[in-house]
Amino acid sequence: MSVIYFLLLVGVLVVIHELGHFVAAKLLDVKVLRFSIGYGRPLVRLKLRETEYQIGIIPIGGYVRILGIETPNEANPEDRPRTPPEDVGRSFESRPLWQRLVIVFAGPAANLILPVIIYFVFFAGHTALRAGVIGDVLENGAAARAGLEPGDLILEIDGDSIRYWEEIEDAVRASPGKELHLRVSRNGRVFERYLTPLEETVHSRDGNTVRQGRVGITHSPFIPLVGVIDGDSPAARAGLRTGDLIISVHGQPVRNWGDVQRSFGKVPRRTSLAYFRGTEVPGIPQIQLLSPGFADLVPETKVGATLERSTYTGLEHAEMFVAHVDGGSPADNAGLKQGDLIVALDDKPVVHWMDLDQRLQAAPTKPFKLSWKRAVKGKPQLLSAEVTQVQRSQLDAYDHTVTRLVFGAHNDVDRGHGATVPIEGRFGYALTKALERTGETISIMASGFSQILRGDTPGEALGGPLRIYRMTSASGNQGWDSFLLMLALISVNLGLLNLLPIPMLDGGHLLVFVIEGARRKPLSTKARERIQLVGLILIVLITLLAAGNDIVRFFS
Repeated sequence: MSVIYFLLLVGVLVVIHELGHFVAAKLLDVKVLRFSIGYGRPLVRLKLRETEYQIGIIPIGGYVRILGIETPNEANPEDRPRTPPEDVGRSFESRPLWQRLVIVFAGPAANLILPVIIYFVFFAGHTALRAGVIGDVLENGAAARAGLEPGDLILEIDGDSIRYWEEIEDAVRASPGKELHLRVSRNGRVFERYLTPLEETVHSRDGNTVRQGRVGITHSPFIPLVGVIDGDSPAARAGLRTGDLIISVHGQPVRNWGDVQRSFGKVPRRTSLAYFRGTEVPGIPQIQLLSPGFADLVPETKVGATLERSTYTGLEHAEMFVAHVDGGSPADNAGLKQGDLIVALDDKPVVHWMDLDQRLQAAPTKPFKLSWKRAVKGKPQLLSAEVTQVQRSQLDAYDHTVTRLVFGAHNDVDRGHGATVPIEGRFGYALTKALERTGETISIMASGFSQILRGDTPGEALGGPLRIYRMTSASGNQGWDSFLLMLALISVNLGLLNLLPIPMLDGGHLLVFVIEGARRKPLSTKARERIQLVGLILIVLITLLAAGNDIVRFFS
């Protein structure tokens, strides 16, 4: 299947490119002699009016032959076939400069339009988006101080109507330090709140850094999945286990982990819980059956070193339990193991894994003091060690070298699902998102080309057919959605590559036309031949470099 995916990708991209030239020539009434899908001896040939259409025996790409554009073996004017008198005015070389520019530019343009179509189809398949409903509120955040609660529906921000969660994200991220005015609906009651997003620097594990606002809300709730590490705790005595999902306390439904914490209050009292417990299906470990359970939990009162009293249940947030530790990682070297409960970073409590991740990413080179609990003979033992993250480079599934910040410990608790809402103006939304995504892709690709040309990015970044083959194989094996998105990405790459001002590429032809327009006369035959020779040398060098990189990657 990998070969089929590769041939399909190359074939579609080249045919789309040539189709751009073909359509532009037809629209401008320039005579098209042949349009071929594939190369070599024709398997199928059909002539409609003046144009011959064929399918070649070699199923890679295709070509279009336009009257007045010479092929390589016709570069010498004496070798070119004579244009019939009746077609002199319909040849490419006889047309005004702007028409020749349009026909040449149409090929790369078609490769840049294809992603718009692919992304449109992709987004048009979406029927609903995340609604502007708060799934959870982080403690001590700007939203919590403003009195926002899980389940609140954001109606407006600074007078702008809100329907989708991404509109909330955009407004908050773009407003660090700026007070926002919110209209909120809670249980049918509408009220107003003011809050100011805190400015934070977000470091992602791939090295990117952005400054944005944050108010401490999430769309997905932190599900009330509990863990028990103390074998003598009230939770353990009540029969609760790590992985139990609390569904109600005293008969009142709980929506998230915060509801569970608030339900116990500050005064210990007997509490009845209902929960679901997953049990594996024999022979099918990937599937679990949920069985209901009930527990009668009697909290204890604990007195701290400063005589402060607190309610102790033994219930921990399952999200903070370590499910896997990468061998040789900083977490592994620190002694962290599966089943440990991470409780603090630099002696500051960690409540959610996303908080742990953000704090680690905020200081990539800093040595952190990591604290965790481990069950030793049923008793929780507090451990700590110094952890310093490391940068590691690796090839991803698409053969890209990715440098990531590595901590090495992972959890396996999925976040809950937030509210959704049907998309209004579905096709308009799809077109807008398609244009945005294509524009972003073009910008990123153009920046990448610029960095390579300036020498800011090493030549190893270039890849040839083998790299494209591996990328196509990886995306195809992940499904048609992934393959089409990869097709869109490489189509942008091909379109921009053809616009480079290198002779023999479309960009080189455009450059020649611009020079001729400035000189107000065509270049001489010798000048054209020299330009083509330079272009040929450049293309050969780029091809050799890309092929060499392919060979190194393939055998490394």
